[in-house]
Amino acid sequence: MANIITLSRVPLLLLLVGLLYLPWGWSILTALVLLPILFLMDWLDGYVARSKNQVTDLGSVLDIAIDRVVENTLWLVFAHLGRAPIWIPILFIIRSFVIDGLRGYALSRGQSAFGMMHSRWGRFLVSGRLMRGLYGLAKGGAFTALIMGQALTIMGPQELAVSLPSLSGVIPWVPWVEAVTMYLTAALCLARGIPVLLDVRKYLGTEPQTTD
Repeated sequence: MANIITLSRVPLLLLLVGLLYLPWGWSILTALVLLPILFLMDWLDGYVARSKNQVTDLGSVLDIAIDRVVENTLWLVFAHLGRAPIWIPILFIIRSFVIDGLRGYALSRGQSAFGMMHSRWGRFLVSGRLMRGLYGLAKGGAFTALIMGQALTIMGPQELAVSLPSLSGVIPWVPWVEAVTMYLTAALCLARGIPVLLDVRKYLGTEPQTTD
């Protein structure tokens, strides 16, 4: 069940992306509603796995893989729409292949994606709940601001304020929030990738663990 929830994020992601390319205000606002659902499903699959005692290495790897699909796709889309500089999706894609490749290597040595972190600051930045939560909030905030920025471009400030009256006071700050959250997320992406590069050295040259 947890893996089904994880995989279900992909069609929801594709629907959200399609809505972002439609030139109508309602489609952008619908994408804005779907975004938190997409991120809540990431929490839900982990909750289901833990509650049903179905936590597995496959589930952990699959969860990380779909996370990368979601974030890299969204960064590419926003770069294509002109809302994000192209170096940001390039940064995230490079980080995904390098870091997740090293995690796969550690997994073959009997280590989990987060369990491979053995240094104190590595555990704090990569596997600690605080930093994982902060990184998730930064990504969610960045993508929300970028969708708001796209809505502002398509609808204009007055129409957007009418559609979202509770957020009318935030609308003038949207471009500023877009920039701050994008660069904060990129900085956290780098900060959480470097410890993996350092901690994986412990497992270099070791033989894969076998079971009798």
